[in-house]
Amino acid sequence: MKKTTMKDIAIRANVSVATVSYVLNRVDNQTIPEKTRRQILELAEELHYIPNLAARSLANQKTGLVGVLVHRSKQLPYWKLHAQLAFIHTLEQRLTAAGYHTLLYSLDTDNPSLDIIVERKLEAVFFIDAQDASFYSISRHFVEGIPLILIDSMIEDKLFKQVVFNYRSALEKALPDDLSQVCLIMEGFNNSLLTRYIRSCVPLSDDAVFEIRELQDLLPAMDQQRFKQAIVINEFIGSYVEKSGVFGHLSVICTCNAPQMLGERVDKILFQGDKAEVAFELMQELLYHSDYSEQENNCYYVD
Repeated sequence: MKKTTMKDIAIRANVSVATVSYVLNRVDNQTIPEKTRRQILELAEELHYIPNLAARSLANQKTGLVGVLVHRSKQLPYWKLHAQLAFIHTLEQRLTAAGYHTLLYSLDTDNPSLDIIVERKLEAVFFIDAQDASFYSISRHFVEGIPLILIDSMIEDKLFKQVVFNYRSALEKALPDDLSQVCLIMEGFNNSLLTRYIRSCVPLSDDAVFEIRELQDLLPAMDQQRFKQAIVINEFIGSYVEKSGVFGHLSVICTCNAPQMLGERVDKILFQGDKAEVAFELMQELLYHSDYSEQENNCYYVD
């Protein structure tokens, strides 16, 4: 099959090849009608246009590379690994379809060296489950004109955009009127502000909230006789709790898009939005608006 070229798109759109190049290469100093821009992008998708990354880099001094940073840890639980891989897979598909190349980099928790990734001159960076202790030492490499989007992390700084699930809305659906016999079992996060946000969404005492970083952390929650109902964040953890048979009623907030692993008696609460789609569209918006640090909203909740 003949490879689609910019000339093919230009002929279909009845515009110059230069105009097509400006749109597909995201050249910002050209005034192009929005209708024409949309038409070119739609034709590029329809004709399965594959951009030449090297040529685009020479044309606008951009690499077309987008980084995805994750912490490497020997103790990473399987439920967190699954959630990260599912997100990265979906995000990478969207980036590839838009003509970007994805650079996945695992950060050593104790010594997060970024020499190699900084040399690649990334256009944008996604940082998953950022650790509080190392965030600013890592983020300072990317703040000058490079959008840094936090995933499953929160920070009180408008410079950094964040994409997280709307746990408040999900927990409101799960909470019963009588909270006297209810406990919350949630996966542990590296990010303390995200953890505080989740805990602030439930009017439960500290001894009724359990953070799970490994399976043995579940034992205190299941040993106590006073809890008849459990709300669990993460269906992998929820599946383990379900099999224990400890609780009379179980609600699970699904964060891994795998509700099928839970039984019919489990009350499943699903997020309808696509976290990877929200993150990708946010990246596109930030790349077109260099003044993004002035925008009021810095946290995007996925319902």
